[in-house]
Amino acid sequence: MEASEHQCIVSYRTLGRMIGWAGLLMPVVVRGGGLLVEGIQTTDSLSAYYYTSMRDIFVSITVLTGALLACYRTAHRLDNVVATCAGLAAIGLALFPMDPTYAAELLVRYPDLGTARHYSNHGALGYHLLFAITFAVLSFYLVFFRFGAHTPADSAQASRRRIVYKCCGGIMLLSFAAIVLLGTAAHSASFFWPETAAVAAFAIAWLVKGEAVLRDPLPLHRAIPAQPQPASGQRR
Repeated sequence: MEASEHQCIVSYRTLGRMIGWAGLLMPVVVRGGGLLVEGIQTTDSLSAYYYTSMRDIFVSITVLTGALLACYRTAHRLDNVVATCAGLAAIGLALFPMDPTYAAELLVRYPDLGTARHYSNHGALGYHLLFAITFAVLSFYLVFFRFGAHTPADSAQASRRRIVYKCCGGIMLLSFAAIVLLGTAAHSASFFWPETAAVAAFAIAWLVKGEAVLRDPLPLHRAIPAQPQPASGQRR
């Protein structure tokens, strides 16, 4: 393997790990930060943390994830287009927030929240759901249909990775279905846990794609460094 080709593979795997860790940590950070800073037990959704002290963290991590996704490249042009569109959608759902929705703890503390007497600083409204649905659909497509298609079938670890991709895609799909059911059956249902499950499954798939786990063993010629040969005529 040429040195330049090896560097490209390493960078490709690093990109996948960065996407995975960003997605996995985001729900933990915003929920933990909201609890520690403002005493917020939970919100109606992950996106509702935009209207807490965790706004900058939520937006920053989501935009970072979107930018990394937009940089994802394979030999298949369709996958590149899908990843770029998914990345732009992630950036869009961060910059174009949901309608103002405040945690119960904040409403008790500040009764004027959400009323005409309270100024709320936020991005343009009305586009968040479109970006969120686009990101969800395209991310599911990549994880469930495309990740396994790029995985060679020449090792046990590769077979395990394909199983993980299908499981993560299935969890994402079930989470989306739960969100739809909750949205239609309950007027004030919280989507936090189904959204978190979908994001976690998405993140785990990317960590596996980046071979943070289930990594293929190094080839024998790379795993064992070659011993230097004595110069011609040198005594052994």
